[in-house]
Amino acid sequence: MDIIGVKMHGRQDDDTDFVLFNLEKDVNFIEPWQVTENSGKTLAFHTTCGSYIAIHIMRDADKAYKPYGFESYDRSTLVNKSKVKSTEPTKTGTVVHFSDGNRVHVRKKFKK
Repeated sequence: MDIIGVKMHGRQDDDTDFVLFNLEKDVNFIEPWQVTENSGKTLAFHTTCGSYIAIHIMRDADKAYKPYGFESYDRSTLVNKSKVKSTEPTKTGTVVHFSDGNRVHVRKKFKK
């Protein structure tokens, strides 16, 4: 299984911070890790090439998943654009309808 992780150390704040690694082939061990004393624990994956944490904040997810067709539609929702069937404007944003029948309300308003 492939996983996208973000560097634990030496981040450049660009696309090079994200690494695709294979759980079975690359990972030596996994442990819980806290970014700060007051933050929640996330998984840390330790490999021969470095240590990476699971993506756990929207800013990182936005950058990491953009090449896979995801776009930030508001501060808390990333949408896979290839799965969008239609959008429906509302007073407070937009309802995004997906091809499988699911939907989500986002704060982003689309121009008509």
